Amino acid sequence: MSGWWSPLFRDCGEGEKPGGLALTRRAAEYCSFGPDSRLLDVAAGAGETARYLRRTLGCQVSGLDSDPSRTCPEVRPGQAQALPFPGGTFDGVLIECALSQMEQPEAVLSECARVLRPGGWLVLSDLYARRGRPAQTPLGRLDSRESLENRLLQSGLAPALFEDHTAALTALWAGALMSGEGCALSQALRGPDWPEGVKTGYYLCTAQKGEA
Repeated sequence: MSGWWSPLFRDCGEGEKPGGLALTRRAAEYCSFGPDSRLLDVAAGAGETARYLRRTLGCQVSGLDSDPSRTCPEVRPGQAQALPFPGGTFDGVLIECALSQMEQPEAVLSECARVLRPGGWLVLSDLYARRGRPAQTPLGRLDSRESLENRLLQSGLAPALFEDHTAALTALWAGALMSGEGCALSQALRGPDWPEGVKTGYYLCTAQKGEA
């Protein structure tokens, strides 16, 4: 699955996203992932996150992506709403910049909970409705913090950390504008199809599966 930012920033590098890998590292350290951790990166793209976590923290990382054209060894084809792994397989599941694009978020989160071991962690980062109600927008579905945390609880995952990283989204946009890109994002945010009163933000969230 390509990120929502790819068509907005034509020169965006493979794997580039708000906050970059530093935000991935922040979440991994919060969840205490390390050499003994088995992780799944959903919507893994070209596998940059998987390679980074293997290289820097020694984690065992599997990647999954719905795009069958992904051929890198770190990533296998598969659907987030039907993860091809037994229950309790992973210590952590990551979905970066992708949940807002998925048509069945409840099914996806339930699958994440299923494949996590008791005490395992889900890591999410994505766009959200920083102000205003949850809405469907030209950039995808925007949950509010409350609606996202309700989805997690309904899937058996207890929200733990929620951080606003809108500054990282702004930095990516500003860099794109300075290089002559980013106009598509401006048009989306200011266009007639944008829901009134909805302000876009970017979050990092972790949630934990209860102990058995």
